[in-house]
Amino acid sequence: MYGLIYRIYFILKRKQKKKKEKNKDTGFIIQKLLDKIEWYYNILIKEKYEKCSISENILEKKKRKERIIVSLTSYPKRIGEVWITIETLLRQTVKPDMIILWLADTQFNGIESLPKKLIDLQKSGLIIRFCKDLKSHKKYFYTMQEYPEDLIILVDDDMFYPYDMIEKLLKLHYKYPQDICTMTAQVIGDDITVVPSKWKNPDLSQKYQHSTKLQIFTGSGSLYPPNSLNAQAFNEEVMKELCPYADDLWLTFMAKLNGTKVTTQYPWRAFPITIYGSGIGSLYYINAEEGQNDIQWKALLNYFKEQLGEVEYE
Repeated sequence: MYGLIYRIYFILKRKQKKKKEKNKDTGFIIQKLLDKIEWYYNILIKEKYEKCSISENILEKKKRKERIIVSLTSYPKRIGEVWITIETLLRQTVKPDMIILWLADTQFNGIESLPKKLIDLQKSGLIIRFCKDLKSHKKYFYTMQEYPEDLIILVDDDMFYPYDMIEKLLKLHYKYPQDICTMTAQVIGDDITVVPSKWKNPDLSQKYQHSTKLQIFTGSGSLYPPNSLNAQAFNEEVMKELCPYADDLWLTFMAKLNGTKVTTQYPWRAFPITIYGSGIGSLYYINAEEGQNDIQWKALLNYFKEQLGEVEYE
């Protein structure tokens, strides 16, 4: 039932994208339907999770050649709601082997300071780790270094992830095992010097697979095979100097330095439904609204211009 409603949501998002400029009346009706579905998830699905929270470890127990590790981070303004995102990750059609939540040790006073709902999810398999505050970069920085031979899936802390997110990413991975696979992407194009404010969402008819033209959206759900990023991805000092607020830009650039291609879901899939109120204090306002994405991308281009010139694409 819930999966069906989510499929309808994505279909409506595609229709909205197609009709947005052609028919304002149709666009208005579609938006109303989308609002209703978002309300349904934020009110009724959240209530369902509160009543029927998963209380036992249901993560994958069979040994895989490459483990599937879901990694995310959060901060104080969202810590009261991140348990909802964790619930959606536990309810996937394909279960991960691990779910790791990274929290800055300077922002929290240990496990006991966290909300009870989040603490209780440790019984379900959630692993909570404390680390240095690297802002949004915490979601990948430690997990990828500790588990370099596994498949790492990155997510955000403010989404209702559809039940098939991991399943869809794995299907893309099996088709393009060396690629970074992402549920949603933006099109950079052939000219890497074009700044992020000029990048576009794919047209509905466009299929981007095994491509050098895409920016990865980690928040939509993105899968990283071993060795898919340049070693500079874990140069903390350079990362903090050049790209402190935008993990998506940093990871996209590190993939380009490595010559790694990106594959995105087709047909186009919109971002998952956002948890109400989670946008407050978001890095989006720093990166997009205040133009920091463009500044950080230019800094990356300038710093790595010699290395970037050595990268060869097919």
